[in-house]
Amino acid sequence: MSGDVHVRFCESLRGRFPRATRLVICFQYQMDAERFRRELRMRLERFGLEVEPTKTRVVEFGRYAVQNAKARGERPGTFDFLGFTHYCGTRRNGTGFRMKRVTARKRFTAKLKAFKEWLKKARTLKTAELWETAKAKLKGHYAYYGVTDNLRGIKRFAEEVKKLLFKWLNRRGKRNCLRWEKFCEMLERFPLPQPGIKVRMFERSVKSTV
Repeated sequence: MSGDVHVRFCESLRGRFPRATRLVICFQYQMDAERFRRELRMRLERFGLEVEPTKTRVVEFGRYAVQNAKARGERPGTFDFLGFTHYCGTRRNGTGFRMKRVTARKRFTAKLKAFKEWLKKARTLKTAELWETAKAKLKGHYAYYGVTDNLRGIKRFAEEVKKLLFKWLNRRGKRNCLRWEKFCEMLERFPLPQPGIKVRMFERSVKSTV
């Protein structure tokens, strides 16, 4: 089994979980989370199974998690799921609580490495073909990671991709055959997709007028 599954929200010890290697289960009270963890371990032991201890933890998360962590002199907890690091934040106006997401560091590094490996092999393609494929890869990245609060994450990915394109296009001929100024001209004539939010996790409030 491999891969992630959809998040399951649960406030009791009763529930069925699909086959998966990663689950996120949310409880209102810590005592319920600790109890579930114990009983899950006992249940799995009956079938000779176990939960990976280094990848299983109880994280305080929610409206009061930040202030509670600060009172203990700690940093608020975060967790990675579906390629995102989830952390406690506030609304845009700085009030209330909102769960936010940013591209997980490991996933960011892996995606950038994959793009680099593809580019090393594809640098012999015609420029037009290589450029269109690079654009398609960027669009795919934005489509998945372009969620609310992650604009900075996809912008950073876009900048790193530009650097890789410049580096490997520069290695197709004589050394330094493509100067940065000329590369910037290419970007103006044949622009890459601009990073933007594609999936809004929260509905915008609509003001009605009478």
